[in-house]
Amino acid sequence: MIVLEKEKTPKSRRLSISAIVGITLMGVVLLAFCSYHGYMFIKGTELRTEIAFADDSAKTLKTDVFIVRDEKVISAAGANVVSAVRDGTRVGANDIVAYSFADSESAGNIIRMGEINDLLDYYSDLVNASSDIVGDTTAHDERIMSDLYSFAGMVSSGNFTHLNDEQSEIRDAITSKQTATGVELDLSSSINALKAEYDALSAATSSYKEIKSGGTGYYISGTDGYENILDYSKVKEWTIADVENAMSATPATIKESDAGRLVHGYYWYISCVTETSAINALREGRRYTVSFPDSSVDDVTAQVVSISSDRASGKSLVIFRCNTMSEELSTLRCETAVINIEEFEGFRVDNRAIRTNEDNEKGVYVVSGGFMYFRKIKIIFSTEDYSIVADPYKDKDIMENDSPSKYLHLYDEYIVEGRDLSHGKLIAR
Repeated sequence: MIVLEKEKTPKSRRLSISAIVGITLMGVVLLAFCSYHGYMFIKGTELRTEIAFADDSAKTLKTDVFIVRDEKVISAAGANVVSAVRDGTRVGANDIVAYSFADSESAGNIIRMGEINDLLDYYSDLVNASSDIVGDTTAHDERIMSDLYSFAGMVSSGNFTHLNDEQSEIRDAITSKQTATGVELDLSSSINALKAEYDALSAATSSYKEIKSGGTGYYISGTDGYENILDYSKVKEWTIADVENAMSATPATIKESDAGRLVHGYYWYISCVTETSAINALREGRRYTVSFPDSSVDDVTAQVVSISSDRASGKSLVIFRCNTMSEELSTLRCETAVINIEEFEGFRVDNRAIRTNEDNEKGVYVVSGGFMYFRKIKIIFSTEDYSIVADPYKDKDIMENDSPSKYLHLYDEYIVEGRDLSHGKLIAR
């Protein structure tokens, strides 16, 4: 008897966990690869553009400077000197510039007496003042807000040069509004108290000696020990070493008998030593704006009187002359200055947009009428992020030697990001 064997059914094979993980990872990688190239293909057809707007920028030089004046120290018979005029004030030959007192208490009294006189003058003006607008306070409100904004701006900028003046403006504006609404100011008690304080201080103040200027010029209270380190009369003979030594010099000891200094003449000098490559655009005889970022003084305009260079060291000595004077400027000596060397006007262009054509000419691609075109540019100033390019219709070289129509124009839409850029190419929007 023949016995038939049952047909064996093959067993199903199961994938291991490691194989499943491997296949899954391969699928993820393949999907990412296809997605990336698909995205890049789509992105390649997209363009990011900007508009060429008019803009200006400046090339500046930040450097240490040493300031020289034609100054003479004024000596007093004793100590405890109190200034009679503000720094930077123009004085005559016999003008009283300070007082010398036998004791420090008397010196303090005289300072306070001066403050009281200022307050009495202010209160007197308030009592005699009459408001221009009665009833309607709109103009007064606008003035108050304007003064407050101005004060806030000064505080925010860190420039406190005229802070007291701004505070006085706000106080006057508020007082003016009060009188406009019919408020009567009774300052008699305040005035009487100030007068009584003045009389008491006057009685307690010892005798003093008057200190006169001894010549004409600008008065500066106090000394700093750097007077006459550089000979003012030999400015044309100063060397790089002279100025460097002055900057690193130890100031002379200030004497108690020093009552300040008198600055003769109208001009003072700003001297600096810097790399020659940094001041190639400076020209003798030209005027430049100089600012002092670490000080609260206003910018000044100064003229270059000399530039002397040393090839071996690659350094240059630049000397500026200035005749602007103020209370704040009169105290400057060793400072950090920023010199506005050159200003540039043209169109602002993102540096990512700048490309080179087959003729090795720099330019950008602009969008116009559904096509892209290459437009040349002439870079006149550049930073890490942007460049200022010339207006072709204002640039003498372009007008005389090239066609302005081939260059970037104001308000052109230029391409910052995009792929496969070429002149005359149709743009798929």
